[in-house]
Amino acid sequence: MFRPHLKYRKKKMNIEKEIISKRNIDYLFLSGTIDIDSEYFIQKIEEGINSNNNLSYKTNVKGKHTSFEYFIDDKNFHDFALNIVDYLETIEFNFKPYELKEAWGIKLGYADYSQIHDHFGCYLSGSLYLNEHNQELIFPEIKKSIKPKKGQFVIFSSDLKHYTKKNTFNENKYGIGFNFLVRSVLSE
Repeated sequence: MFRPHLKYRKKKMNIEKEIISKRNIDYLFLSGTIDIDSEYFIQKIEEGINSNNNLSYKTNVKGKHTSFEYFIDDKNFHDFALNIVDYLETIEFNFKPYELKEAWGIKLGYADYSQIHDHFGCYLSGSLYLNEHNQELIFPEIKKSIKPKKGQFVIFSSDLKHYTKKNTFNENKYGIGFNFLVRSVLSE
């Protein structure tokens, strides 16, 4: 919230045009499956959610959550991410240079969920699921949803809103979320 310093002199202002509207923009939505070692990732998530720097119930994910950088240096996650990047380089989309910036693990138990949100400030985002589960990831703006299964992934433009309903099953859902940011000239 803007707070003016002590006193200010209010000036006459003339607004010539105000437009509040929606606009159509290009977006990316990609889903598929890949062969992964889900047991390895689930064990790593269990370790991460039990560490002191976990983000459980502190983000839009109302469930267990590792730190945002937890998988950023993980070789097994890099193998997955490089497969994704290799594929993205083959499709026609007006890509900007990007780099992996965050990769975190989640565990959603009974009654856990994700609030509706986007990853504003990022470029591309994604989820990699480690087990089959009935709690879908829902993208209301484009009327799409993903039902998790082992190795299921989704890559999407970060401004797409998404959420899950509360987990009504006694089974845990495990996944890895990740974000790519536009690479700055300074990081090259």
